[in-house]
Amino acid sequence: MEQLKKTFKGLGELVGRMSPSQVMMLLGVVAGTLVGTIYLVGWLSSVSYATLYSNLDESEAGEITTFLTEQKISYQLANGGRTIEVPSDDVHKTRIALATEGLPNSGTVGYSIFDQNNLGMTDFLQNLNFRRALEGELTRTIMQLNEVDAARVHIVMPKDKLFKEDQKEATASVVLKLRGRESLTKPKLAGVSHLVASSVEGLSPGNVTIVDYNGNLLSGGRDEDLVAGLSASQMEVSRQVEKHLESKAQSMLDEVLGPGTSVVRVTALLDFQQIERTSEMYDPNAPSVRSEERVKTSRSASDKAEESSESQQEDSEETVRTNYELNKTVEHAVNAVGNIDRISVAVMLDGTYEEVVAEDGTTQSVYQPRSPEELDRLESIVKNAVGFDGERSDQIEMVNIPFDRRDLEEDRQLLDSMYQREFLWEVGKKVGTVLLILLALLYFRKKAKKLFSALGKLLPPPPKPRPAAEKAAVAAYRQEEQEEPEEPLEAEHRRPKLVDRMQETAKEQPEEIARVIKTIMME
Repeated sequence: MEQLKKTFKGLGELVGRMSPSQVMMLLGVVAGTLVGTIYLVGWLSSVSYATLYSNLDESEAGEITTFLTEQKISYQLANGGRTIEVPSDDVHKTRIALATEGLPNSGTVGYSIFDQNNLGMTDFLQNLNFRRALEGELTRTIMQLNEVDAARVHIVMPKDKLFKEDQKEATASVVLKLRGRESLTKPKLAGVSHLVASSVEGLSPGNVTIVDYNGNLLSGGRDEDLVAGLSASQMEVSRQVEKHLESKAQSMLDEVLGPGTSVVRVTALLDFQQIERTSEMYDPNAPSVRSEERVKTSRSASDKAEESSESQQEDSEETVRTNYELNKTVEHAVNAVGNIDRISVAVMLDGTYEEVVAEDGTTQSVYQPRSPEELDRLESIVKNAVGFDGERSDQIEMVNIPFDRRDLEEDRQLLDSMYQREFLWEVGKKVGTVLLILLALLYFRKKAKKLFSALGKLLPPPPKPRPAAEKAAVAAYRQEEQEEPEEPLEAEHRRPKLVDRMQETAKEQPEEIARVIKTIMME
């Protein structure tokens, strides 16, 4: 207790001798140390939680939390109690433990429903369980999409009818909950429709309806949607063909004239009609036998003699009927989809510029149009690049006009000035940051020196260094004491010997004896 009072008293005296800036600095150091210690302890003791299950029913969440409480596993609830979070290190272990208990036991039921052997199950219940299992498996598959947070699948499988015209088609509906502001593109919606249709017997993608949690129809699966999707894909193919032809012609002109001196635009009309042709061709000059029929008839006459003699005569004839047929060739052809029906090419060319010195001495650029021969050569180059074909009514228009570059020059000057300002600003910020850091270091260095000097006043002064001669004398004195015999000697026998030696040393080195005495007194 006494030591603590002395410590606080010393600290009070130290603070009293310090300047206001030194006091503020000391308080800042103490506060920073405390805050850093608290943050470090909190960071070391904090637990990182991860999602165990989400989108749970209330009853299901209650069963899982009860199990976690019994197993003494810490957890926390989120999303209105529908999401359960546990320490990230225990996620997989907890899921395995819950699976052994059959949790979660509601929601998306899969084919595991058939693991339980229920004797005496009727056909109706068997079909119902099969549909539930199929819906659950489809739900799990759809929830693997990155944009989908939750999903429900409902399948309607009609009963089998005796007549085909009375048989109804299977239908399905999918309800999706998307993540945040995510959205599914038309190709992904079509993929979900085909996924569900391919998993259910007798279900077509046109009978799959997809809606979101707000009731918005995402995909009705009707024929109009397929036609609209096909039209969009056709437009995309047309744009790709046009860009491809434009890039081919533009790259060649840029190599010849330089970049920025020409503009090429191509419009392509594609034929997306798919036509199947079946033709039969006959060759009248090369008939072939189709069938041949031969008919043979015979007649006989008998004359009996009186003496049991018999003679017989037979006559026969043959009829041949031959059917001929002309040679026939049957061809079945399907034309390719997306063939180029016609293209239209528009090309704008800039002229050349010559530097002319005006009367006032300034230099000006004067526009010079290109010659007709050069335009013809450039037109031929563009035709060969885009695959121009006059037989399919392709068109090309090439115009030589001066380009307006005034806005370009102004923009270039503005960009140059902005770049210079940004460059100077960046340099100024870096230089200012370095100067502030240097000033801060100098300031804290000065304050640190004053702080350490004030703290040093509370400590006892360090012992002064001893001269070499003084150290030698002290060492000799101590060595003499150590060399005394271990047997105890009487005081009267030992004192004269020491006194004599001290006297001799004092006569020879009086200054060293004085220093030794001072050192002994200090110790």
